[in-house]
Amino acid sequence: MTPPPHPAPELSCVIPAYNEEGNIGLVIEAIASKMKRLDRDYEIIVVDDGSRDNTVQEACTFLTTYPLRILELSRNFGKEDAIMAGMNASLGKAVIIIDADMQEPVHTLRTFIEHWDEGYDMVYAVRAHRDDEPALKALGSRLFYWMLNHMSSVRIPPHARDFRLMDRKVVDAVCSLPERNRFMKGLFNWVGFKTKEVE
Repeated sequence: MTPPPHPAPELSCVIPAYNEEGNIGLVIEAIASKMKRLDRDYEIIVVDDGSRDNTVQEACTFLTTYPLRILELSRNFGKEDAIMAGMNASLGKAVIIIDADMQEPVHTLRTFIEHWDEGYDMVYAVRAHRDDEPALKALGSRLFYWMLNHMSSVRIPPHARDFRLMDRKVVDAVCSLPERNRFMKGLFNWVGFKTKEVE
């Protein structure tokens, strides 16, 4: 892993990545550009989840351009573990999780940060609709969350994304949990705190 910045940044942007050589440069540049426009002190942490392509090499080309760190996992552990690794490595007062596939609207970062400034501890994105998905997949998702919320005492919002901002106290709470097999959307809600949903 590349060394951390000094002093600690205000925001840590964690990007879990698996075989994203075609996108990783785009998402790094998009985040850096947005943070510059928002005039925020930040770091970007790319967590390579055992990629078999040139994701790491592509990310490394930006090491001298942006406040970037790269964490290479020894093999493919899965997205949940990659997110946890990034959260544990983060130094910011808040952590933003954003996928490497460029499907998350980077312009939403402004809204996330504004709600954090207002006092919300966690701000997360939800899908406005699933019109772009096959009907069977959308139905499966609805059934999954219906069953999950009938079996659990903690409500997990349907259509919630991993794309979110968490205050440091939320990050510390999640990282302190002992679970090994983690369902992150469930844990994010289980720890509580003042939360805001963004469509």
